[in-house]
Amino acid sequence: MMKIVVLTGSPHHPGTSEQLADAFVKGATEAGNEVYRFDAGRRTDEFSLIKLEDNHPGQEVAIEPNDVITNEVMPKLLAADMVVLVSSLYYYGINAALKAVIDRFYNYNHELHGGKKAITLVSGYGQADAFASLNLYFKQLLGYMRWDKVGEVLAADSWNNQKLAKHVEEAYQLGKRVK
Repeated sequence: MMKIVVLTGSPHHPGTSEQLADAFVKGATEAGNEVYRFDAGRRTDEFSLIKLEDNHPGQEVAIEPNDVITNEVMPKLLAADMVVLVSSLYYYGINAALKAVIDRFYNYNHELHGGKKAITLVSGYGQADAFASLNLYFKQLLGYMRWDKVGEVLAADSWNNQKLAKHVEEAYQLGKRVK
């Protein structure tokens, strides 16, 4: 059994990336894994962006005591064996809410480095070449974090319901293989 954290960024319900996440979670749960999911795009009012002091560059400002990233997400992420990053394509990059959560890794950099597996689930209406910068971002992020990428689903043609259904099934099967 693996401890898996799924981080999504889209606020759209039901959206294409949400369908990929739903399918992956279903498969991973059926395979006997413990899954925690945080849908950042629908919970942005519960967490702060990373903040720095103006007069003390590099020094963080205290985060609100009831911040969901500090109190809920980070403990799960620190204990996780696997991280699944889920985003739809937004102007050649990731969703702002997911990026805000990733930026919060900063305070936990040393604890998060290494020892985790990673999967990316990405959807969008462009062709595969439109995802080049998003894929490069994930490659560089996972390389920096020293997380081993063990799978991905790229639903570049998610505007087409038949093709999206195939990608959703691919995400489900990917989840079922995680052990």
